[in-house]
Amino acid sequence: MTSLKHTPYRQYFPSLTTNNQLAYLDSAASTQVPEAVLSAMDKYYRQGHGNVHRASHSFARLATNAFESARKSIAQFIGAESQNIIWTSGSTQACNILARGLAQQLNQGDEIWISELEHHSNLVPWQQLAQQQKAKLRAIPILENGDLNLAYFRENLSDKCKIVAVSQVSNAIGSIQPVPEISRLAHQVGAKVVVDGAQAVAHLSVDVQRLGCDYYYFSGHKLYGPTGIGVLYGTESALELLEPSNFGGEMISKVAIEQSQWNSLPYRLEAGTPNIVGAIGLAAAIEFLSQFPSQQRLQHERDLLAYALRKLQQHPAVELVGQPMMRTGLIAFNLRGIHPQDAATLFDQYNVAVRCGHHCAMPLGNKLSPQGSIRLSLGLYNDQQDIDQALEAIDKIMELFDE
Repeated sequence: MTSLKHTPYRQYFPSLTTNNQLAYLDSAASTQVPEAVLSAMDKYYRQGHGNVHRASHSFARLATNAFESARKSIAQFIGAESQNIIWTSGSTQACNILARGLAQQLNQGDEIWISELEHHSNLVPWQQLAQQQKAKLRAIPILENGDLNLAYFRENLSDKCKIVAVSQVSNAIGSIQPVPEISRLAHQVGAKVVVDGAQAVAHLSVDVQRLGCDYYYFSGHKLYGPTGIGVLYGTESALELLEPSNFGGEMISKVAIEQSQWNSLPYRLEAGTPNIVGAIGLAAAIEFLSQFPSQQRLQHERDLLAYALRKLQQHPAVELVGQPMMRTGLIAFNLRGIHPQDAATLFDQYNVAVRCGHHCAMPLGNKLSPQGSIRLSLGLYNDQQDIDQALEAIDKIMELFDE
């Protein structure tokens, strides 16, 4: 029987202290939620819920203050100003807002660049936009190890390019993309730069100014927050380019029967009643993380990643999928002669939660491992015992298949 976990961070997560036998290694899909976030959301509803920006009674005032305070917390966390933060339901909605909102910036023959690493949420919206506007969708290829072929991008980028949309971290192999360099190159030809930070924001120190991007977005549920809330950041000029794609209350300043006028930013892009409690929960997640020195928190994950990578590389049954030069706490691999779906089912029987399949990144999966792969992804609450438990599970799985 596995002993109780002793990581200093695990104690803050009720789901993991209750299920203390579980090695949860699927944080790239969704992180567990700390008590502080649960309490903040519970407190909000128990003390009185009101709609934001719509009434003068006390519940509405408290809700509005908490909601806008949350916006400031998020902005500070990524080095932005609060008026540049748009609430969304998650990364996918943020990307769709961008793809629809930038449609008028594209003409036939223009180019949108993505990369072969992209997951579907940062691929399909651009694919649809390209088809709609008769533009060309181009992809930065990857090298054999999974890194982007930046030389290809440099050689083929031209002033036909209007949008470059890349993830900061690959959700399938964990590679960290050279976003500042991509931004520099894209801006030289006048293109806007979109960065999907879904897999980065919980595992790197993110500063949108240093990244040099025009837009950055992420989801709350991969940052120890609740589901159904996300963030779209943009520079003021970049947000002003976006045409609203959702219409209704809050995003208007004046309405007549024949026509309407749009509100100012950020409200112009936030139609309808927002996810108020989600925003409060996400701000609580930021506050929770901020109580720990960031270098200490990030070093914990780096040390654990190094340990996991070393152990997996040494295991004779493990075949790594992609070996990028720089990565966050995410490793894709296969077990010799075993389909990843079969392996993942057995991992679960040994109380190890991992992901298997194409990880919502089929083009990348088809290139590196068409049968799919097993993905081990780390969170703040993981420790060496979790990795050891996964390795023990691998040994047991191999014994079963070798019999």
